[in-house]
Amino acid sequence: MAGFRELLAVVLGAALGLAMILAPRAALRLSIFMGPNRRRRGDYGTDEPIPDWWAWLVRALGVACLGVAGLIAYQTYA
Repeated sequence: MAGFRELLAVVLGAALGLAMILAPRAALRLSIFMGPNRRRRGDYGTDEPIPDWWAWLVRALGVACLGVAGLIAYQTYA
């Protein structure tokens, strides 16, 4: 019997995975890996660009999240 926790895990895992695949730079800026914003000074939009390899790493983590969500869905609902 599938419970609320399994459904929530599948939905949240799929949403997080899709967000990381579709907008990796935004997901990285919202994460804790970019450091605190309080010490920054300067104009709006003067952030340092995120390297491409970081974006591809976030996309790979997004694929992993989708895979885990798919595995949970398969084990629960199949």
